[in-house]
Amino acid sequence: MKAVRFHDYGTPEVLRYEDVEQPVPGAGQVRVRVTSTSFNPVDGNIRGGFMRGPIPVTLPHTPGFDVAGTVDALGEGVEGLAVGDRVVGFLPMTEDGAAAEYVLAPARVLTPAPKRVPLADAAALPSVGLTAWQALFDHGGLAAGQRVLING
Repeated sequence: MKAVRFHDYGTPEVLRYEDVEQPVPGAGQVRVRVTSTSFNPVDGNIRGGFMRGPIPVTLPHTPGFDVAGTVDALGEGVEGLAVGDRVVGFLPMTEDGAAAEYVLAPARVLTPAPKRVPLADAAALPSVGLTAWQALFDHGGLAAGQRVLING
């Protein structure tokens, strides 16, 4: 399969489009045939080597922690998902990401893709959705019955 990876930290020029082995799901993992991923500022900071402390990755590394795609294979013990399901997820940031034809994901990080959003666009949802949730509920203390005006 093809993947975009970097073998050294640096500018975008360190990215390489190359052949790699197709991953095999282990217990609790799902292999996703990637439809799309998104790239966020933190992806650039990881690639640049600025996040080695909080987000250590093993080189070579495949970026892209947002994923949208179709379940391709299930590891042992995975329940609630089936081959062919359309999913989105926020991949562990220290593991290889979705800038590849296939990616492994812990089953717990995947959820059904929205039916009204094209799958190619759905990869834009996981990290920004999580950020919005954390802002509203974890930091803002939003509770049932309250209202909030989102301007923007």
